[in-house]
Amino acid sequence: MAREFDRIARLARRFRGPAAPAIGIGDDAAVLPVTAGPLAVTVDASVEGVHFRRAWAPLDRLARRAVEAALSDLAAMGADPSAAGGGVLFALELPSTLDEAAFDSLIEGLALGAEAHQAPVLGGNLARAACDAISITTTAMGVCERPLTRRGARAGDALFVTGVLGAARVGVEALLAGRGDEPRLRPFVDRWLSPSARIREGLALRNVATASIDLSDGLAQDAAHIAAGSGVALVFERDALPLAESQRDACRELGLDPTDVALSGGEEYELLFAAPSSAALSFATRIGFVRAGSGVFARDARGERPVHGGWDHFAPERES
Repeated sequence: MAREFDRIARLARRFRGPAAPAIGIGDDAAVLPVTAGPLAVTVDASVEGVHFRRAWAPLDRLARRAVEAALSDLAAMGADPSAAGGGVLFALELPSTLDEAAFDSLIEGLALGAEAHQAPVLGGNLARAACDAISITTTAMGVCERPLTRRGARAGDALFVTGVLGAARVGVEALLAGRGDEPRLRPFVDRWLSPSARIREGLALRNVATASIDLSDGLAQDAAHIAAGSGVALVFERDALPLAESQRDACRELGLDPTDVALSGGEEYELLFAAPSSAALSFATRIGFVRAGSGVFARDARGERPVHGGWDHFAPERES
């Protein structure tokens, strides 16, 4: 018992920040101020053996990655986790074998992830895992004056994406092949390991985008959610998909098709959004358009074909 309460006390000390709720860590529940607008709430889990392997990186980096993944959902909704009423909560399931240095490293990563977006840590739960695997569940909340959804894309809109596509998938493939430390592949491992939730971009899109989603399961699969929600078809230009520097070379080394990786890679935590075709946005690349119909397509000089693929938690896949 002493060990559990000592850890809770250390959590409270590390997570105490200037943007504190009315009542935060130390009671049975947090008490938040009344928000100035609608509150977006999301829950995201990062499970060892499914989303990461402990051998791939220090625990602080893996923990921070889990926070960024959760906050990415708020970015897609145009929500601000730093506004009054916003913040994060963590439910941690930890093996009994996890030592104190590893525990401190993990909570440091959680704290740094929240601090990067000025999101107060409101509380959470600490429990022993039933197996020798770490599980980090993050609840994130943010105020959204005008919530972005997947349901507003219109025929004639343009499609945009922040950042690059497929680099995180290249990084995972390098890790799975035991080649993550090779200098030519290490930048792609870092892309997977160090995403950054696009909170600022999401806030900037509140009066611009007609539909938005974050890219956690792959461009094609996540785009299908916008297509279905909006009742339209999405068409990507293959040659317009933004790739990281040297990504084509890295794909050749790992036996991957660069375009397929860009379309189905996953875990990028970039924003895909639709906006009027007249929109000019310095932080995003135009990669296609919305038309009447249904489904998701990619086109090039040979024509237009439907595209599928992406991450499915319940499909028979390799562990990551």
